[in-house]
This record gives sequence, C-alpha cells and structure tokens, in this order.
Amino acid sequence: MRTRLFRGNPRLLVAALPWAAGVVVLKLVAHEYDAEWLRLSPLLAGAIAAEVFILGFLLSGTAGDFKEAERLPGEVASSLETMADECLITYQDIKLPEARTCLQQLIEISTSVRMWLMQDRGLDDVMSDIRALNGPFRVIAPAIQAGFTTRMKSEQAVIRKLVIRMDTMRRTSYVAAGYLIAEVTAVLLLGILVVTDFEDFWPTLWVSALIAYLLFYVVGLIRDLDNPFEYRNGQPGAADVNLDVLERSEDRLRALLGSLDAATAAEAEAGT
Repeated sequence: MRTRLFRGNPRLLVAALPWAAGVVVLKLVAHEYDAEWLRLSPLLAGAIAAEVFILGFLLSGTAGDFKEAERLPGEVASSLETMADECLITYQDIKLPEARTCLQQLIEISTSVRMWLMQDRGLDDVMSDIRALNGPFRVIAPAIQAGFTTRMKSEQAVIRKLVIRMDTMRRTSYVAAGYLIAEVTAVLLLGILVVTDFEDFWPTLWVSALIAYLLFYVVGLIRDLDNPFEYRNGQPGAADVNLDVLERSEDRLRALLGSLDAATAAEAEAGT
C-alpha cells in the first residue's frame, strides 16, 4: 500500500521544505515584533485563487509537453530496432559486411542519444552518428531491393527529427512571461501572509506554512516539467523522462550483434 500511495522522486518535496520553513520563521518573527500591520481582508482569498489559476494554466501546458516527451525515447528505440531488422535480413540474405557495420552503428546512435540526454553535451556528435549511417547505406542500397533502402532512410530521418525535437524541448521554455508573473505573485502573496494579522495565530501559522509549501512545490514542479530531459548530475529528477527504454534497446541490439558474430564464427568453422 505504501508503494502505491507514495511513489515518485521526493526531490521536490524535500527542496520545497526549507522555503516553507523560512516563511514560518518570518511569520513568527513578524508576530513576535508586532510587524503584522495588515488586517485580514476577503480579497486575500481572491488573490490566492488568482495565483492558483495562473499555476494551473502553466501546469496544464507543461504537462502536455511532458506527455509528448515521454514518447520520444520509445520512438527512437522503435526506429532503431526497425532498422536493425533490415540489417539482419540483409546480412542473412547476402552476407554483406556493411549490414553488420550498420547494426553496430545503431548501437552507437542509441548510446550517443542516451549520453547526450543524461550529460547535456554532444548534440553534434549525435547528429554525426546518425549521419554515419550513410556509409553503410551507400554500399547496401545497390545490393538490396529499393523498398528496404527507402524504409531505412525513412527511419534515419525519423530518428534525426526526434533528436531535434528533444533538443528543442530542452532549450525552449514554456511561456517565460507566465513563469515570471507566477513566481512574483507567489512571493508577494507569501509576503502578505507574513504581515497579515490573523485572529487565531497558531492555526493560521500552519495553514500559511501549508500554502507556502504548496506554492513552492508547484512552482518547482512546473519548472521541472518544462525541461523533461534535464538530468542534473546525470541522474533523473522528479519530473524527468525515464530513459530505460533506450538502455534496454541497446542491450537487445548488442545481443543481436553478438548472435550475428556467433553465427558467422560457426559458419566459418563449418566451412573449414
């Protein structure tokens, strides 16, 4: 039951705690030194509702992009494995060495894409690895049916498009002006809570702490969702896309390459 209820990376939960604690401390200081110079107004509830509306707008937009980002690594892996099938068929039919080279290059592409996403460097290397398929294609194309070559070139174009889309998601912020107004409004709202005089101090203190915690958490979540391929220090964060699908695809491709080499060695021994 605990596993089903409390799933996910707790990084944002922990990161929001010091900020909420800071608001509690400021509220205690303001109360101790009689710095609560604002009287409670019904407009405060409207201000909180307006902030929630802005955060909800930003959250819905970034969540949509995140759902798209979740599909991209899987689509890259699917294209790589489709091309691997074409390479295997070519090698099994005509024993063309370039088919094996192409399969090995597919493994390099998968590794390059994953390392680029995890470490945020080497986009030019990724594009070069994708373009390196042109060498094997140039030799394979005259030896096989045109439809096979067309499918492989199409999948190469798909991988290139997906990589560029992931790079665009990393570098483009969703409505930067919306982030600014949401964060400025959140800080002002918390400042108002600190200096507002409430009749029942202690219950209101904990409610203020809860509001502060939620605001800091949601703002941090939106920022994290805006870059689903961030991976600070090479580790996935609270809202980063899981790249296990690429790693598992690499393992399968390496297993295919190993079986291909084993079959080739067995045929060579049988020939001798």
